[in-house]
Amino acid sequence: MNLDKLLATGDRCIHKEPPTCTANCPVHLEIIDFLAEIEQGNFQNAYKLMEKKMPFHKILGRICDHPCEAPCERSKAGGSIRISDLEKAVLEYGTYKPKKVWPLPKNKGKVAVVGGGLSGLTAAVDLDKKGCVVTIYEKTNRLGGRLWDFVGDSLTEEVLLQELKAVADKKMPIHFETTVDKNKLSELLATYDAVYLGTAAWEEEIKWNPLTFQANESALFVGGSLVNQSDSVIFSASSGRRAAISIERFLSKVSLTDSREREGAFETPLHFDISGKEPLAPILKSAAIYSQDEAMAEAKRCVKCQCRKCIEGCVHLRKFEMSPDAYIRQINHSERIILGTHYANKMINSCAECGLCKEECFLDISMSDVIHETRESMVERGKMPASAHDFALKDMAFSNSSRFSLVRKQPSKEESKDLFYYPLISFSDYVKGLYKGTGKTAYLFYPGCQLPASYPDDIKSIYEYLVGHVKGDVGIYLGCCGAPADWGGQKDLMNENIQAIKKVWAEMEHPTFILACSSCMRIFEKYLPEIKVESLWDIYVREGLPNKDHIKTPQTLSIHDACGTRENSDLHESVRKIVAKLGYGIEELEYTKEKTKCCGYGGLVYYANREQSNAFVSERIGESANDLLVYCAMCKDLFVSGGKRTYHLLDLIYPKDDGEAATRKMPTLSERHHNRSRVKQILLKEIWREEPEETMMEDQFKLIIPDDVRQKIEDRYILMEDIQAVLKNAEENNERFCNPETGEYLARLRRDNVTFWVKYEKEENDFILKSVYSHRMEIVEE
Repeated sequence: MNLDKLLATGDRCIHKEPPTCTANCPVHLEIIDFLAEIEQGNFQNAYKLMEKKMPFHKILGRICDHPCEAPCERSKAGGSIRISDLEKAVLEYGTYKPKKVWPLPKNKGKVAVVGGGLSGLTAAVDLDKKGCVVTIYEKTNRLGGRLWDFVGDSLTEEVLLQELKAVADKKMPIHFETTVDKNKLSELLATYDAVYLGTAAWEEEIKWNPLTFQANESALFVGGSLVNQSDSVIFSASSGRRAAISIERFLSKVSLTDSREREGAFETPLHFDISGKEPLAPILKSAAIYSQDEAMAEAKRCVKCQCRKCIEGCVHLRKFEMSPDAYIRQINHSERIILGTHYANKMINSCAECGLCKEECFLDISMSDVIHETRESMVERGKMPASAHDFALKDMAFSNSSRFSLVRKQPSKEESKDLFYYPLISFSDYVKGLYKGTGKTAYLFYPGCQLPASYPDDIKSIYEYLVGHVKGDVGIYLGCCGAPADWGGQKDLMNENIQAIKKVWAEMEHPTFILACSSCMRIFEKYLPEIKVESLWDIYVREGLPNKDHIKTPQTLSIHDACGTRENSDLHESVRKIVAKLGYGIEELEYTKEKTKCCGYGGLVYYANREQSNAFVSERIGESANDLLVYCAMCKDLFVSGGKRTYHLLDLIYPKDDGEAATRKMPTLSERHHNRSRVKQILLKEIWREEPEETMMEDQFKLIIPDDVRQKIEDRYILMEDIQAVLKNAEENNERFCNPETGEYLARLRRDNVTFWVKYEKEENDFILKSVYSHRMEIVEE
């Protein structure tokens, strides 16, 4: 894994970029933090932030021309935050006696500061703190310059004198009534190591570097009104501070320009969408200064500008409160650890890899891609937790085993000749399709593994429809596309699966695959671009729906688009055309089509972190009061398990009379295996007239399972065949422990890499399960 490339991706994230207010403040007061403290009534903490960032904060806090307010995003929804008034309130309610600061040794060099106004005083104080010997030259008989022009209601003479006294107390030599002209400046440059020129005007034009404030690459630095294009006091103070930084670097003989791109005001790359915020008007003052309650209310209007689109849309990022940049730093830290358990493992395996983060990010940062690459790296280095995706990978192996996998061409005319009689040949589209068979497979119906597991009785109906409506022979291919291996970062296993699909495709002479599963569509697009595919739902739109009485009670549905179809706008429209054709109304969800959310199954979150999966489910089903309509089997099963009435598109196309389709519970893990095997059995017997070589697995023991035990079986991903195998071994080989006091038995059996334990009672021919659990610990017997 290229960690440098990973970190470069994280650096592109603008989550931590400053808001427009801070970016336009030339001294970069951390305004979001400042307002957050005020909102909580912590005026002293807010005061400390002013003290830290703002030179002469007791003065500037009262007279600042607040360039931060005009670009405030809240101006688009009620009016800018009144930051200037809030600074005055903080000075009123948050002032405290500062701690004494011990000065640094004065060994950095000698600096002359020409001009005792705001910029000169800022430069002088900052250089004094940095360890320079500073001498001030002022042409009048007092410090302050044009600050005296601001004395009035906001800035009292008492406050100004107090701040100027603080400068005098630093014992810097001050030469009053000293005019510095061109000749005097030359003298100062010869006497001092550096000179700061902060006068209001100068007798000749000076060329200066706008980044460093250095004049002609000399020991002269300028600031204040000489460089400012306006009368802004905050920009004047900023120029003095920035010049002081340059002077210190100049004296230390280091680069004057490194890492200084964002000094002063700059354009932030932050993009913040305020369109969803309710307009709120500024809080009016009841007096000259906000009361504490008024200040807290005004600060609360701040929308805390941050780029959080990806976080707001993703329950996973919110759960771990991780922005992409922080997430990537955590992955980088985890990847560089050689030994030990990684804190980030659970977090990494809790991502659905649905891609919504990239869709929401205007910079196209994809945490799905980052996490997928990380999982591949973890697997390759042996750092993927063994339990994270184990069951899903075994489920995939089952689907690709002889118990489900099947490849067949369309039945030939010869094999189907007993069907070609009136009225079938006249009224059955399926029979017509068989009659027109050519022996060359033009299409291969690939239903995936989850649809047959949830809707086993519809696979035959869909296949017969396709044979009867699609021009060209239609074969069938049962199996798993490999999505579990892909999500689990198993590159080698994924490649094996892809090669197996390619082999079938080549042997069938390159047919078009008809896909019904959104995960299959994603996998084929990613790994098999050479194979032409069509969606089953697109075919229903093009060829017409099966001739059935579909709708009984019209209603409005909200469509949940499968995240695997995020970039398939044609499919989104096909689904909506089908729903409309069936007579249902549609009310779109907020996150729909290309911005759809995950149901909680994607990325194998369902197996790696059930709590996180449930959070995905809960959030999604809470977005609409309408019944949901989905076209992914796992979406349907998970939403119903979360208590939401949900229809699969097949529920509407092939309605059944066996109860309420919208509340039909998802099959258990064992039932899903059984359903897949049954689909293969049905197709072989009823379509190809073959007797299956492999019979359905029968239960040897009659089990009585209490509800709480049955739930544990599902939560622990234990199959009934695992339980049956444990009992068979216990009964036939007498490998069990018996508790004579309770009459209960405890038996175990290791299957592959998992040991299963079953506690049970026997009651004649019934086996009453008391507890079932499993682990990957190997028991060594001596």
